[in-house]
Amino acid sequence: MDELERLTKAYQSNKLSHAYLFEGDDGQTMQQVAIDFSKMILCGGEDQCQLKVETFNHPDFMYVSSEETTIKKDQIEQLVHHMNQLPIEGNYKVYIIESFEKLTIQGENSILKFLEEPPDNTIAILLTTKPEQILDTIHSRCQHVYFKPINKLNFIDRLVEREITRPVAELLSAYTTQIETAVALNEDSDLMALRKSIIKWCQLILKNRSMALIAVVDLLKQAKNRRLQLLSLAAVNSFFEDIMHAKVGLEEAMIFQDLQVEIKQYAQNLSYNQIVLMFDQLTEAHKKLNQNVNPTLVFEQIVIKGVK
Repeated sequence: MDELERLTKAYQSNKLSHAYLFEGDDGQTMQQVAIDFSKMILCGGEDQCQLKVETFNHPDFMYVSSEETTIKKDQIEQLVHHMNQLPIEGNYKVYIIESFEKLTIQGENSILKFLEEPPDNTIAILLTTKPEQILDTIHSRCQHVYFKPINKLNFIDRLVEREITRPVAELLSAYTTQIETAVALNEDSDLMALRKSIIKWCQLILKNRSMALIAVVDLLKQAKNRRLQLLSLAAVNSFFEDIMHAKVGLEEAMIFQDLQVEIKQYAQNLSYNQIVLMFDQLTEAHKKLNQNVNPTLVFEQIVIKGVK
């Protein structure tokens, strides 16, 4: 039974939750299921109503997203104001927040208050590919819907079909599972140069931590905005995931396929605890970067507190 079938059963048995948290790495599938579920709740099978939802023109439906690295507090305030109104065309109001992990702390707290005391017949659908970056109190107030992992090799192949080189496609797969987002990032930046800087920095973390601290400056010259800095953190996380994959014999799952020999060597030299410690530091770094902490300090802390 797939995710939409489960949600359909909940709807048909009149067991709707006031809040759902969709989790997975396939952003496009989560988005489509969220919209289909919204159409079901708001429209039943009425074609004109469904078209309004699909085009984001339904008065009882609101879709919040942002091309920026954060979803601003005023977007959430507008959402809360709109959702506090009575339904206009039916019995329910539905809102979707895409990439929920992009909310600022203030935005998350605003939604938390809204989830604690939601208006009657108001349903939240929150989408995230990074659930670890969301407040535990948000998790506890939502019904979780888990989506199957996207096949990264297929995603990479689709990017290559869009004339993105395979090394860059592999890099992008560490950061996003949405084709258009990946293509736009590739068009806007020199990702091959960024990839080289990321790999060099990871190597220095493991070989020469003093030089790794100095090299933060060079890395941030390439990762010159928040989106590229988040991409860099995701890529560093994938580098250490590759080390873990090599350690357990899952080389086919590696992102940096051209570095297999070198990564296998790192896997022999690092313990499981050291690798897990690095994952913890990278998760913390993501949170701080999203809280607008100075990026130089964020990356320096990875070196200082990471693998020892």
